[in-house]
Amino acid sequence: MSTSENYEQIADTITTETAKKLQKEKGLILAGTGGRMMNDIQMMMIGLTFSHEVTVEEARELLIYSTEKYLLEINNNEKIRLYLHEYPLTAKNIEIEIFFRNPDGSSVGPGKIRVATAYEGILTYSVKYAENKSLKSIHTETFEQALKLDQK
Repeated sequence: MSTSENYEQIADTITTETAKKLQKEKGLILAGTGGRMMNDIQMMMIGLTFSHEVTVEEARELLIYSTEKYLLEINNNEKIRLYLHEYPLTAKNIEIEIFFRNPDGSSVGPGKIRVATAYEGILTYSVKYAENKSLKSIHTETFEQALKLDQK
């Protein structure tokens, strides 16, 4: 097994194990994985689905929880540390995408949050107003701002 395959496998295992915990603890379902891992691990990504309509506040709480859980799992894994571009990884080094659906699997209605993302330390909440329109961001904040709001 090459070094590249080794750290990619370790990263995949961490992501899969984190997804299992997020499903058990929050009802989030793994939808996809990814990252930037050319010569080392610069960024790790996890995509999730959640089968409920949410408010910005609820989406924020899910993003913060998922981000903190993912970072904890990555940074506490001694096998991957050697391959991390930066240690410890921070919210700027991971991407979380949460796609919201109705409990029956259908799309949430117009004006409801469809996607919440945490990317490079910025949280964005997006809606779709009509079926033929693209997503539109309705709120953006830094991870630090979101933490302060979530603690209120």
